[in-house]
Amino acid sequence: MKKLQLIFVLIVLVIVACTETRTEKNHTEKTRKQKWVEDLSYFEYEYLTESKTFPEDSISSCKKVLADLKTGLDTLTDNQIIVQLSRCVAMANNGHTTIHLSWMDKIPLRFYWFKDGLYIIKTDSSSSNYLGAKILKINSIAIEDVQKKLSPYLSGIDNWKKYTATNYLSSPEILNGIGLTERDSMKITLVIGKDTLEVPFGTKEMENSKYEYETWSDLYPDSTEMGWRHMLGTNENLPLYLKHMKDGVFYKFLDAEKIAYFSINALWYRCPDFEDKIKTFIDELKTKTAYTVVFDLRYYTGGNYLIPLKLATKPPKIIDDDKKIYLITSRMTFSAGLVTAARIKHFAENKIVVVGEEVGDHLKFWAEGDYYKLPNSEIEIQDSESKHDWQDNTFEIGTTFWINAFYGVGAKDLHVDEPIRLSFRDYTDRKDPILEWIISDVE
Repeated sequence: MKKLQLIFVLIVLVIVACTETRTEKNHTEKTRKQKWVEDLSYFEYEYLTESKTFPEDSISSCKKVLADLKTGLDTLTDNQIIVQLSRCVAMANNGHTTIHLSWMDKIPLRFYWFKDGLYIIKTDSSSSNYLGAKILKINSIAIEDVQKKLSPYLSGIDNWKKYTATNYLSSPEILNGIGLTERDSMKITLVIGKDTLEVPFGTKEMENSKYEYETWSDLYPDSTEMGWRHMLGTNENLPLYLKHMKDGVFYKFLDAEKIAYFSINALWYRCPDFEDKIKTFIDELKTKTAYTVVFDLRYYTGGNYLIPLKLATKPPKIIDDDKKIYLITSRMTFSAGLVTAARIKHFAENKIVVVGEEVGDHLKFWAEGDYYKLPNSEIEIQDSESKHDWQDNTFEIGTTFWINAFYGVGAKDLHVDEPIRLSFRDYTDRKDPILEWIISDVE
């Protein structure tokens, strides 16, 4: 009996000790404010100190924003803090140094900037009656002004910012962070048919929500995306730029027009035989030297620029001297897409004609690097550590991306010779005004 009593006492003591330990642990758990102070300190004393991309005056501006955040933590929402950190990172003035905000909650609409405005091209099933509507305002603010207010919080040049903003404009969490909407809803003023409506939308988690570098692929009516309705309805009778968009890499010889068309977009990693496609394309081009070449890089937002090296160097030597190389670019031609475009222009020399829109970055930029993660919020900052110069091909040992010593070129510029932008009507009519212009120019 005494042994049983002793065991019972020991069990009680263990329970009490555990309870006290848990209570003590709860008392020492970090508060929200303490966590954010730690994150802001990490940003300032580790990330900002180690990053190579910030000009000196930008570092001073960053530190002022961080100081204001620390003193205002009790009155700021998490959304406000996050977008202010994004604003700080954007001060590096480099598109590759950024905080990706795609994970923040969105309403179930997807937009695209066309020549004539911002339109709804994809919705969930319950909002499908708004497909094709043109967006005029968000919370009574003209959409152009919303874009301007959002711009300082996004990384890169204006062209690139307008593209990435297309994804962010559907996020109340982001717009709430700059004081424009509620945390989980927004009102959109839109025109559909002859009607102008103001419609409230709440956030909704949807499958297959895209990373901002790939949101151009919302243009494609993908029937495999569950829960979505698309402006085009089906993927039948699509123009070439859309037809094989999901494949990432595609080529076709248009024999009637004597055009060799090769397209690369940011889904290139889905193509298991990227290099083989380039080889077979070049091999066939050798049998069709009287063909004009068209390289479509309008949705090539990045990847590995080493794979398509031969696309730049081989075709100019293969095709007849009187034939041209047309290069299609847009504000989404970025990173490895921009590098590939620069190399194509350099090697094509006087054969080149650039068509479409100005590219999404300067020819001198920073890239290649790593991610920093804030210790408590776990927000990731993409930071860059290597220089690129595709304008003059300068090389700085220890700073320039080392591979450029072998493959770097000075393209001087990528200015567009024939500016053409896709209109909403072109899109819904399944036309490609860029390729149509090229075909007429070749004729």
